Amino acid sequence: MQAQKNTEKSFVLRKGRVTAAQRRALNSLKNEYTITPGKGRLSLGEAFLDSDRKLIADVGFGSGESLLSMANKHQEANFVGIEVYSSGIGSALNQIQKSNLTNLKIIEADVFQLLETNIADETFDVVVFLYPDPWPKRKHHKRRLLSEGFLALLYDKITANGLVFCKTDWENYYYQIKEGFSADERWASEDLTNLPEYLHSLPKTKYERKALIEGRQPRELFFRKASR
Repeated sequence: MQAQKNTEKSFVLRKGRVTAAQRRALNSLKNEYTITPGKGRLSLGEAFLDSDRKLIADVGFGSGESLLSMANKHQEANFVGIEVYSSGIGSALNQIQKSNLTNLKIIEADVFQLLETNIADETFDVVVFLYPDPWPKRKHHKRRLLSEGFLALLYDKITANGLVFCKTDWENYYYQIKEGFSADERWASEDLTNLPEYLHSLPKTKYERKALIEGRQPRELFFRKASR
């Protein structure tokens, strides 16, 4: 299935506040803990001490609470955090240094462009989407990341029997994502009881706590890449 590129960005780069600590991290830690996309394919394995481990991507990791928790608790795997917002990247870089993590790298990029241009096929063993921007207004639904075109692109970048885990607090986005995966027979729905250990007991993020206060319940989806 050919991936149809959505010309609408799934994010808007707002001029959010970057703290002094985040700015220092962005200036001093990027070279050590980030991977910079160029024009060609990235060799992600070369960025880690042990390239034979599973590679898990957290897309749109925010300030990194869940990403850092997974990387800290499961150093038998390698993790890549993909984000566009400088404030979140700065926070994550500070925590990576404090925890002395060697199994976590950050990529500052638009994930659609990154997958399309820089990521080789069958790269990631697991891809995680925790609370992707729901773009709640109907006129903005076309901006939602987990669209049919993106899922087709994502399929190629995941290893055989690779996994995708999604979590959202917007009911109509949950059903849109579910329908998008279910419409493509190359994806198989997995029972949530089969979640890998690193996806159990993820910390409640600031966003999730806010959603719960406002009465929106988190919903989870779990899919496996099936045979062609």
